[in-house]
Amino acid sequence: MAIQVGEVIGDYEVTGVLGRGGMGRVFRVRNRLTEREEAMKVVLADLEEDPDLADRFLREIKLHASLLHPNIAALHSAMRVEGRLLMFLELVEGFSLEELLRHGAVEIGAAIHYSHQVLAALACAHDRGVIHRDIKPSNILIAANGLVKLTDFGIARSTSAAPITGTGLAVGTLAYMSPEQIQAGAIDARSDIYSFGLTLYEMVAGRRPFQGETPHALMTAQLEAIPPAPSSLNPRIPEAVSAAIMRAIAKDPGLRFQSALEFQAALQQEGAGPVGSPPLPAPPRASLIPPVELAELETRLARALGPIARHLVTGAARRYGTISEIRQALAAQIADARQREEFLKSSPAVRPGTPTATMHASDVSFDPATLDRLAQALTLYLGPIAKVVVNRSARTARSLPDLQNALAGQIPSENDRRRFLAAVRSSA
Repeated sequence: MAIQVGEVIGDYEVTGVLGRGGMGRVFRVRNRLTEREEAMKVVLADLEEDPDLADRFLREIKLHASLLHPNIAALHSAMRVEGRLLMFLELVEGFSLEELLRHGAVEIGAAIHYSHQVLAALACAHDRGVIHRDIKPSNILIAANGLVKLTDFGIARSTSAAPITGTGLAVGTLAYMSPEQIQAGAIDARSDIYSFGLTLYEMVAGRRPFQGETPHALMTAQLEAIPPAPSSLNPRIPEAVSAAIMRAIAKDPGLRFQSALEFQAALQQEGAGPVGSPPLPAPPRASLIPPVELAELETRLARALGPIARHLVTGAARRYGTISEIRQALAAQIADARQREEFLKSSPAVRPGTPTATMHASDVSFDPATLDRLAQALTLYLGPIAKVVVNRSARTARSLPDLQNALAGQIPSENDRRRFLAAVRSSA
């Protein structure tokens, strides 16, 4: 069964392709009854020819369906169609941690914030006896508002169930596998902690802790090598964070954190904020650049890099003080020369009368009732953080339309941006 865009499967219409994995492809679909956008994963072909493998996946689907947590991509339903197993999952509008890491190390505050959420998801799974067994950057999704979703429980297993053997499936990704996984030993929650320790190391150091030109060399490094502390590679990493990472990736499971919550508590001491709340930018000088100009940069950058554009624009705005500096820094993230040239040509020039370094607070005073209405409308798309975003944007907006456009620029989906603008303009 070759699935094509535009095809209708049951109550679902296939509207796009999201990606391809070892077990099949992932499509964007729309439920024609609820109008909800979802992700459809085609898990496996020819289930009838391998009933043992089918039983394994069906059991794992049930495990995933039992995990209800804001930091776990929800499994909505599953069905068999023409010998294939289809899974319908929560659609996460954003980007993977793997995509983010292609642009270098993650800022420490953001890395800790994302880590809290991943560890909260793991704590939920482990509490229900589910071991993920494939924690890695590509399985950690980041929505545009900073909410993290752990996904792909394709090789997860329950600690209460007897293992299924003889399937020939890999039991993890070598670069992120624990020593006990590599040696086919007993697996428990501490194996996931190890894998996430490697992931966090890569997030803050900008490189993986273990290198190897061949699978055998990488396997040997995982089993024997002791990597340098992350703080020795990046002096901005607090020693407490570096020590926590090194403990998480100890070879001996008994020397690691014994639970995800224990790992989370060690990072919490660094003051990353409450789990699940998007990190708010510190008030840097570049935050005074008109939000509408940053939103325009994001829109143009997204044409080359996709949803990750928002994160890159936010990061550049924290580091640079002028729109020109931000634009040049963002252009450097575009690998394709033609797309980079198009971005630089199409990026907004500094508008007449706009200071090149900073933008002073707006002289416009907005009616509090107007700000409340905008916050209520924006909450549908950003959640509780909407009020903070409205108040922050109102400080630099030069008019009500300017403020409305700036707020629309905070919404990741173009369709949702249009809906938001239509709603707030009609009620103005």
